Amino acid sequence: MTPVLGIQTFEEAKNKDFNCLERHENVLSNQGFLSKLWGYRDVLAGIPKHHLGLEEEASCRVFAPSEWMSGSFNICIPIEVKSRSFSGQVIVRCPLPSKLAESRYPGTVDEKMSTEIASYVFMQKECPGIRIPRLHGFAFGNVQCTHQQHLSLYRRIIHSSEQWIRRILRLDPLSQYAPHKSAIAVPTQYLLLEYIRPETGRVLSESWEEHNHDPAHRRALFRGIAHTILSLAKVPQPRIGSFHFNDNCTIALKNRPLLTAEIILESEGIPRSIEPGQTYDCTEPFVSDLISLHDNRLRYDRSAADDEVDCRSQMAIRALLRTISHHFTQHEYRRGPFLLQFTDFHQSNVIVDEDWNIQCLIDLEWLCALPVESLRVPYWLTGRGIDELIGDHLTEYEALRREFMVVFEEELSGVRLAWPLTRIMQESWDSKAVWFWSCLFFVNAAFFLITDHLCPKYTSRLSEAVEEMLSSLWSDDTAGFIEKKVRDYATYSSELSRFYAQ
Repeated sequence: MTPVLGIQTFEEAKNKDFNCLERHENVLSNQGFLSKLWGYRDVLAGIPKHHLGLEEEASCRVFAPSEWMSGSFNICIPIEVKSRSFSGQVIVRCPLPSKLAESRYPGTVDEKMSTEIASYVFMQKECPGIRIPRLHGFAFGNVQCTHQQHLSLYRRIIHSSEQWIRRILRLDPLSQYAPHKSAIAVPTQYLLLEYIRPETGRVLSESWEEHNHDPAHRRALFRGIAHTILSLAKVPQPRIGSFHFNDNCTIALKNRPLLTAEIILESEGIPRSIEPGQTYDCTEPFVSDLISLHDNRLRYDRSAADDEVDCRSQMAIRALLRTISHHFTQHEYRRGPFLLQFTDFHQSNVIVDEDWNIQCLIDLEWLCALPVESLRVPYWLTGRGIDELIGDHLTEYEALRREFMVVFEEELSGVRLAWPLTRIMQESWDSKAVWFWSCLFFVNAAFFLITDHLCPKYTSRLSEAVEEMLSSLWSDDTAGFIEKKVRDYATYSSELSRFYAQ
C-alpha cells in the first residue's frame, strides 16, 4: 500500500512519535471528503449566491481542487463571483471531519464551528482594531445565518429592532448574524469568508527567511503581536473556556477551552479529558484535566512507548508534571480574571505588508480564555520548534524575547489592564513556567521540555532510580501497565510492518 503521509519506510514510520496507522486512515478519509466536496461543486457555488443576496443569473465558479488551500483542520475553497452587486473572490472554508475527531465524537465539528463563529462575533464587537476577514455567513448543525448587511431591507429592520430591544432589556447582545435558511442542502458545515487580496499583504511565512533577521521588520511584527495581545487583554473573562454561538444568535463563554492538542489527540482515538461545555472558574482543575489528557495518550496510544525503559520514562514524566504543577500557577489569579489568547498563532495565520506590519489575522478557531500566566512570547520567532530551544537556540530565543518585551512595554504604556502583564510574563520566564504550560498545550513536547528545562530547576537529571520511583506513583499496577504497553507496541509494530510490506 502506498503511504500517504510522506513516510516512505517502515523504520522511518516506527521512529515517529505518533501513530502512523491512525494518521494514515485520517488522511485517506480526508481525501475522500475532498472528492465528495468536488462532486458537490454546483451546490458549493450556490453558497455565495445565498449569503450575498446575488441575483439568480450571477456567475459563481468553484476553483479546481488543485487551487484549494488546505490547512491542518480546514479546507479553503476559492469561488469566483461575477454579479451586478459583487465581483471578486470569496472563500468557502469547510472543516475536515477526519481531523476533528468527528467519527469518534459526533458533534465535534459543530462544536468547533460554533466556537470559531463566536470568536468572529466577539472580535467584530470587542476588538475592531484587529483586522480579520469579513464573515458573510455560515452553516453548522441546524444553524444557517447571514450577516445583516446582506439581508433584505425588511429583515435588516427586524434584526436591528431585536438588537435594540435586547440592549434596552440588558439581555445578551444579539450578533450581526440572523437566521437565513437556504433551500439548497449543503453536504458540509462552512464559513463564507472574505478573500484577502494580495495587495493587502502576504502570509508572514512567505517572507520569513528573507526578513526575520532584520531589526526593523521584527520591530514592526512585535508591535503588531503586542497590539493583538493587549486588545484581547482589555476584555478579561470570568472563566477558562471558549466562546459558543447560541441558537438565538448570541454568544457566550460556555464551551470547553478548545485547544489543538485536544483535537489532535481525540482524532487519533485518545479519550477526552475535558467534555464539551466544560468551563473552569479556577486554574488548578483545568491544569489537572490537561495533564489527564496526556495521561490518556500514554494509556491508549499503542505507539506511545516502544519498550520498558521508554514506558517508565513516559510514566515518570507525567507523574513529575502533575507533582510540580503547583509551582507554575499564579495563586493571585487562580480564580481569574482570565486572558483571551490565540493559542494557534503562527507565521501562517498572519498577513503582513512589506514592512511586516500586521494587516490581518486569518485564523480565529482556537481563541480561548486561559490563565494569564500561560501567556508567553511566541517560540516560533526563532524559526525553531519548541523542542529545539536549547543551547544556542535558547540563547537566541532569550535575546528575541527581551527584544519583544521592550516593544511590548512600549505598547502597554498608558493601557490599564486587570493584570500587570509585563511582571507576570517575566515571572513566568524566570520560574520556567513558560515550559510547563508548553508541556500542556503541545501534543508531544513534554518529554523534551521537562528534561531540558524543568528538571534542571530541581535536579540535574532524571536518573533510572528516580524514573522507577516516579513511574511507580503514576499507576496502581506499574508492572502490569508496562507489560501491556510493551504488548501494545509489539502489535502496533507488527501491523505497521505489514502495512509497509503491502
